[in-house]
Amino acid sequence: METLIAAINILFFTALLGAILGLIRPVIVLWFMHRFNRMTVLKCYGLPAAILYSLKLALTQWA
Repeated sequence: METLIAAINILFFTALLGAILGLIRPVIVLWFMHRFNRMTVLKCYGLPAAILYSLKLALTQWA
C-alpha cells in the first residue's frame, strides 16, 4: 500500500509541476498540441493533479 501511495505522490507532484509551468508558459508543457492556452493546461494537467490529490487523501485515510 505504501508503494501505491508513493507512486501516486510522484504522479501528483509531476502533474502539479506541469500545471504550474503551463500556467506560466503553456508552450513548455503543451509542445505536442497545435493550440497553447492556459485552459488546455488546466484540463490536461490540473484535472489529473486534483484527481490524484483526492485519491492520495482517500488512500491515506483508509490505510
